[in-house]
Amino acid sequence: MKASPLPGLAVILAVALAAAMTPGASAQDFVVRKSGQKVEGKIVGTSGTSLKIELEQGATTIPLADVRELQMQPPAEFEAAAAQLSRGDAKDAAAALQKINESFAGLNAPWFQRAALLLGDAKLAAGDKEGAKAAYEQFAKANPTATGLANLGMARLAIDSGDMAGASKLLSPVLAQSAKTALPDPADGSSLCQAHYLMGRIKESEGDKAAALENYLKASALFPFDQNAVADASKRADSLRADNPGLIAP
Repeated sequence: MKASPLPGLAVILAVALAAAMTPGASAQDFVVRKSGQKVEGKIVGTSGTSLKIELEQGATTIPLADVRELQMQPPAEFEAAAAQLSRGDAKDAAAALQKINESFAGLNAPWFQRAALLLGDAKLAAGDKEGAKAAYEQFAKANPTATGLANLGMARLAIDSGDMAGASKLLSPVLAQSAKTALPDPADGSSLCQAHYLMGRIKESEGDKAAALENYLKASALFPFDQNAVADASKRADSLRADNPGLIAP
């Protein structure tokens, strides 16, 4: 990989990511019911089969089955839990993510899908392989159309168990998409970021340091859409280059 194209594309992606994640006037939570009615307020959780939302005139609930569309900003506690995991505090991150998953169970929002997968990641990092497997399987059951995301979790579990071939097979559909993608939206970008980080770990375990570095750089610079994967990929890339002076990506 030549060094010159990477910074320019990385800057473009960083600007796009910042624009996508910067709250604006339109960032207020809202729900569109199947009737077409739009309800604006602050989504605070779920209760059974209902969505809880705080309105100016007070709190109310909306049946989840009656939600056609919703927009919700990730709650502060999710961002805090993700940061905990990035710092290596897996046990406390897992506890916080468990509470978040219980509080928003059944919510159909991109950030909540990430929270569900991150719960498995945190449990795996804390040494709870059975808990991680259960979290990934629960995600797959709750999101039957999100096969690619579910495979990311199972690939992490496979890598942790030493099954690199199995992990590679799980990652291949996402990585095939990566070759065709220049400017993904944040939802797809998160998957690409995680997939390249995980493939970097596979290549590093196989002794292919150049390919490992290439994947870590793609995760941290080309597709920097997942803060935890970016942090982990950056650390591993720095370590590879420190231990192998002159190492470059192909």
